[in-house]
Amino acid sequence: MATNASLCALCDLRHLTTLSTHWCPECEEALCINCKEHHSLSKSSRNHHVIPISEYINLPSCIANIDLFCTYHNEKYLQYCVKHECPICYKCIKEHGKCSELILLEELTLEVKSSEVFRDMEQSLKDVMLNINRIREDMKSNSELIQNKKKQIIEEVSRLKSQIIQLLDKLQEGLIEDLHKVENECCVKIASIVSSVNDKDEEIIQCNIEIENIKKYASDIQAFLGMREIQKKIIKNEKGSESMIVNKKIERVDLEYTTDAKIQDFLINVKTFGSITIKNSPTTCNDLVRKKNRQAQILATEKENVHNINLNLKQNIKTSCRLTRGGCVTDKGTYLFTNYEFGSERLVALVAGGKFKCNI
Repeated sequence: MATNASLCALCDLRHLTTLSTHWCPECEEALCINCKEHHSLSKSSRNHHVIPISEYINLPSCIANIDLFCTYHNEKYLQYCVKHECPICYKCIKEHGKCSELILLEELTLEVKSSEVFRDMEQSLKDVMLNINRIREDMKSNSELIQNKKKQIIEEVSRLKSQIIQLLDKLQEGLIEDLHKVENECCVKIASIVSSVNDKDEEIIQCNIEIENIKKYASDIQAFLGMREIQKKIIKNEKGSESMIVNKKIERVDLEYTTDAKIQDFLINVKTFGSITIKNSPTTCNDLVRKKNRQAQILATEKENVHNINLNLKQNIKTSCRLTRGGCVTDKGTYLFTNYEFGSERLVALVAGGKFKCNI
């Protein structure tokens, strides 16, 4: 990709600054309107497919950054090595001389946009988009399901709460009704005792009046004879009072309330109204559109180029070898180095830390 696609590359070589209007993918150069005319008339480039610069700018970076010239020889790619899955220039052919299948890029790319591979790629993209949409719709439906379930749970809890309140109200009404009944019985009994006591009190008061009158107005004989009747009344009332105590008719009464044990257990043991759990179920997207099993295509594979691998120094090891020709590491981590000296060739073994182990 040119460093500045907005300027004409050919004019730049002539130290001119001209805005580009077109792009040649094969030359990988931006062209102004004048250079584009020369480009289309030149024998070497007249068959190049030139595109407007606006279309080139719209190309994906992964496409625009594809280099059509060999990294090592700066020559245009002409063939494709199926074995190594890479394009090669004519100078690379020596390195790929033993490769069994070299295909001209011109033949390989002929009508590539209408090829089965390209159509399959487009269909795969449509399938992925369809699958993503189905997953999104399924998740949206799942979200709506959760929201509806939340409303149902709230309604169910509210209904259960209402049932509990109604039951408690009913139990309260029954208890209050029993309370009124017991209170009424106690009050009636107490009122009866009070009425009886009042009668006795009136009789005693009357006896007291009669005694006062005897003291004031009766003769001694009258007082003597009248005392017996009054004493009988006093003894009668005295015995009546004692009888009420002995027979426990005047014991004090009180009301006590005891909560039912089951209600107490409910208040103590019930810590939550219920529990909320997550229930997983299979997705409805099990029938996603999947790519058909097709024969592997050479353009569908991407491998890392060995020339792009960067090496980093991890450790320095003193091998005690004067002339090392090679080395390796065993599966147990032992280093092996070849020490090639005339008349004393040997294999030097070092442990993982670099310490001398033995000579072989």
